[in-house]
Amino acid sequence: MTTAPEIASSKEGLSGELETYLRATVAPLASRLDSDATALFESFHGLGQKGWLAPKNPTAFGGLALSDDDYRIFQQTIARYSGALAFLQTQHQSAASLIASSQNAALQQKYLPGMASGEQRLGVGFSQLRRRPAPLGAQIEPDGYRLNGTVPWVTGAGLFTDFVTAAVLPDQTAVFGVVPLTSQSSQTGELIVGQPMALAGMTATNTVEVQLQNWFLAKEQVVGTRPARWIEQRDKSNPLSPLGLIFGCTQASLDQLNQSLKRRQIDHAIAQQLQLKLAWIQRDLARVANLPEEASLQKTAFRGRAIALMNTCAQAAVIAASGAANGAHHPTQRIYKESLVFSVSGQTTASAIATFNRLLQSL
Repeated sequence: MTTAPEIASSKEGLSGELETYLRATVAPLASRLDSDATALFESFHGLGQKGWLAPKNPTAFGGLALSDDDYRIFQQTIARYSGALAFLQTQHQSAASLIASSQNAALQQKYLPGMASGEQRLGVGFSQLRRRPAPLGAQIEPDGYRLNGTVPWVTGAGLFTDFVTAAVLPDQTAVFGVVPLTSQSSQTGELIVGQPMALAGMTATNTVEVQLQNWFLAKEQVVGTRPARWIEQRDKSNPLSPLGLIFGCTQASLDQLNQSLKRRQIDHAIAQQLQLKLAWIQRDLARVANLPEEASLQKTAFRGRAIALMNTCAQAAVIAASGAANGAHHPTQRIYKESLVFSVSGQTTASAIATFNRLLQSL
């Protein structure tokens, strides 16, 4: 695999080149990618061959050093054609970003240079930090940490060789480290990867539960530590992070809505009106994103607005497709299930309430 991105030299050229590639290679397989892990993983490797798996990484590590805004557009473009592929890439980028922010230079050199190409493939599993008590604990030992407990959600079993997880110490500090995503038992302890979960959508992403029993996390594999309740502060300061996936799914629904209306020769303004609403909310994003951190409630409300619009567009696409939407392999069925996943991805109590409030406003 190549480590150099095969893209136009300017970042402005990335979106167009990415979309052209996705239309040609991913769009024809989108329904299959939702349920066939082998096909999905091949598409993931296809992005790697273009050097597009970790575009936020510094250029020194094979990335494109995309800003948050540029990465949101990148995410949105992939999610328009395959939510499952976009979700896998996002997990991989999250792992890369955590390692890039680490003080462990050796760990960075070990993983980052190969992450844009997919030579190194990592996922993440730290959402358990939102639970009280956290299901994965840690104890300090000489030269590392001893981990015991469960990581309830890790995506990419069979594709990712490792993942970045987080365990809570007795003082509630969280230690992050890289552990394997394959079952094994040795002097370092025991790690058990469960079977892929039977999920309603994106089953091909192979989401599993991982159990760790007396697993030794050597200091060489430590990404770093975070203070108690770090994840709550992270959620509060950055509630807009899933919007790329949400906007992409919304546009995918509108694409299907337009196709079904044209096929059935239904002349109705709903597609145009919903497309306009998407344009409005995308226009408003720059203003909301620039609000101070104290305006987290406004940002969370904006996220609820985006989720409500996504769900409305997905429902409209189902209705326009008529009975055919019930088919397990119909494009509208896939997109509708993707909207389910993206509605609750990284959900907090505040984001759930904001979405409830927005749904009530539409009644």
